Amino acid sequence: MAIEKTLDDVALRSGVSRATASRALNGRAGVRDDVRDRVVAAAAALGYRPNRAAKNLAGGPTSVIGLVVASEELHRDAYAATLLHAVARAADAHDEGLMLLMHATDPSRAVRNLLSDGLVDGVVVSAVAAGAGWIEELLDAKVPTVLVGAHPRRRDVPVVDTENLESSAAIVGHLLDTGCTRVAIVCGPPDRVDARRRVEGFRLAHTRRGLEVDESLVFSGDFTRPTAYGLADAVLDLHPDGVFAANDETALGLLRRAAERGLTVPGELSVVGFDGITGPSPTGPELTTVVQPFDDLADVAVASLLALVRGEPVPAERLLTPTIRLGATTRPFSAPTD
Repeated sequence: MAIEKTLDDVALRSGVSRATASRALNGRAGVRDDVRDRVVAAAAALGYRPNRAAKNLAGGPTSVIGLVVASEELHRDAYAATLLHAVARAADAHDEGLMLLMHATDPSRAVRNLLSDGLVDGVVVSAVAAGAGWIEELLDAKVPTVLVGAHPRRRDVPVVDTENLESSAAIVGHLLDTGCTRVAIVCGPPDRVDARRRVEGFRLAHTRRGLEVDESLVFSGDFTRPTAYGLADAVLDLHPDGVFAANDETALGLLRRAAERGLTVPGELSVVGFDGITGPSPTGPELTTVVQPFDDLADVAVASLLALVRGEPVPAERLLTPTIRLGATTRPFSAPTD
């Protein structure tokens, strides 16, 4: 029985990547004529028959990229969902189809199956689960890939990320400059690069003002609202007058418990977050927070991925500057008077 040839076989015979072979066979832009001719000749020589579903999906005016995310991330907080919508808008702006590749814990299975049929040209991957086995397997597969968020160890995959250090220093500086003298932090997971940089920013804000960090006010969290709510009593029992919650979900957990304890915000306690994914609260004051530029992150990630698919070089890391949104959980700044 003859063994059916795959797109990988065509790519290997013609000396191009799987993504280029897919584009060449489906008449997409971004492939030189001589390369296209070589791929078509290789496919004919091998007797390659494209997968019917792949051919139908790829036959329109757009090509298809994938967004890889573990479905459990979508249940944890609003970050993954916000990123998903931003990438969808960016793909549409670049005239690209977008396929969401999900699995409860191992999306790489879906990616492997779709890539073997040439259904997607490359993938944008949320680095939230960086370090998990499925992400490492995917990155090792040499599929055109761009990470949104930094990887704790690897430097061989292009990264598009929010600048976390200076922006964290700025939001903590806002707390200090508005009169807070005992500022606590509830950190994110220590294996996350963004979480570590936000802690560094917290310390940097103190250093720049000649202040010592009270280590008793540094608490370990995991970026989830339930954990923050559970930690809140330990934090509040130390009587801080300001808290830097390392993401918005953490801030909301703390604010809920502070309200239950009868603390006024920002009269007795100022709270700031990071992400900018929460709108005006129906039950409390609008959060002062660092707003990540999700649309810009997604646009740069998609543009970088398409450049990779075309074989063009892209920067190893792009850091985008967030903004601070002043809400009602911090006091207004008042300059000292003589």
